[in-house]
Amino acid sequence: MKKVFLAAAALIVLTVMLSTAACKSSTTTSTVTSTVISPGNGAVINSDSVDTVKIVSISAQTIGYPWLLDVVIDSTSNVGTLPNPVATSVGNTVTVVTDQDMSKYKVNDIITAKIKYAGDVNIPGGIRLYLYSAASQ
Repeated sequence: MKKVFLAAAALIVLTVMLSTAACKSSTTTSTVTSTVISPGNGAVINSDSVDTVKIVSISAQTIGYPWLLDVVIDSTSNVGTLPNPVATSVGNTVTVVTDQDMSKYKVNDIITAKIKYAGDVNIPGGIRLYLYSAASQ
């Protein structure tokens, strides 16, 4: 029962934070890190967004996810009622990981993709923004 209460409280706090943050705008570029959000048992909260991004950097990785990218969020849309992990990041650079083959893309390409939280809060540095369904624009 305590876990259910904590999960509900975390969802309420997230909703208030996203509602408040969505009212703000930014004209400066900065790096944004993901917030640790967990419904309990280590799993991150279900989230999703549909985004247009500009690739700033692409790095192939030898451990973990195969690709690490820095992208500027040009635009973002919610997916149903799920929390949008990049709702407050429009105009900002965020770091994302992906399993999708990014070798066909290059710096300054503009793509559409979906971004969600992925990982496990019980692992240090385990929460990431995960990019998938990438397509050239």
